[in-house]
Order: sequence, then C-alpha cells, then structure tokens
Amino acid sequence: MKPIVLAMIVCDYYYRDVHSGKSVLAGTFSSINSLAFPTKHGNCAVYLAITDVAQDGKLEMEFRKEDRSFAIKLVAWDVKRPENRRVVVEIGGNINGLPLPSEGEYEFAVLWDGAEVFARRMRAVKMDLPGQRPGRQAPPDATSPDGGETPEAGGKG
Repeated sequence: MKPIVLAMIVCDYYYRDVHSGKSVLAGTFSSINSLAFPTKHGNCAVYLAITDVAQDGKLEMEFRKEDRSFAIKLVAWDVKRPENRRVVVEIGGNINGLPLPSEGEYEFAVLWDGAEVFARRMRAVKMDLPGQRPGRQAPPDATSPDGGETPEAGGKG
C-alpha cells in the first residue's frame, strides 16, 4: 500500500525547528529563471507531507525533465510506519546546485519502494536582460536576479 502525498512544496530553504518540531519554508516557487542554459540553481528545498503510511518503506525523490531526457536521483529516506496511519509524516531537505541542462518543463517525482506515487512540476525559463539583443548569448553561469537574489540562486517566478 502506498502513502498519500498531501503536499509537496518547492522553495528556497527548509528547516525543522528543534524546539517546536515545526517545518519552516521560505521562498516558494514554481519556476526558475536563467539567462543561459545549462545552469545550476544555487539552493532549493523540497517539503513533503504524507499520510496513510501503512508499512515501513523507502521514499525516494527524482528530479527530471518531463520528457525524461534528463533525470537524477536526489535523496532517499527510510520512513517508519507510525502507530496511527492518520498521522501526517513531514519530510524535507535542501538541494544545492540543482542542475538544469536546458529550458523547459521539469518535475520532482516521489517514489515509494520504487513505485512513483506523485510528481510536482516546475519550469525552467530563459530570460533576456533588458536591452540585450535577441539571440545574443549570456555568460554560461549567469542567472537572472529577482528581488535581490544572488546570481547563483537565480530568479523565481
């Protein structure tokens, strides 16, 4: 039996407060803007809330292009079955240097014991600098600043 994914959020930063046990998410987004591809997104995080965990299992995450021309395994967690299946299990982690080989549609896929149970879509968008001539290449490591983001982090939309 597979668990139910209640929420999957992509954001800049995730951490669990040691005193309260609460998950803290900052800077949610659904797209990443870049001046050029390939590129790496400086920092992002993924938060998952699952329920109906009937047995112990391995939860894995894969980041891939929707057409599956590119895919990488990100993380794996050994999840223990709680005493009550109605309990919400929260999982999160930070990813540094997320590779984006090209503009397009991507997804974070969630696998439970090797079977896909959920996917969260995300776009990578090529942005031109104001005043830049169309077709002119930006430096290969450049990403568009957005709201004070560092060049390594890239802008979000």
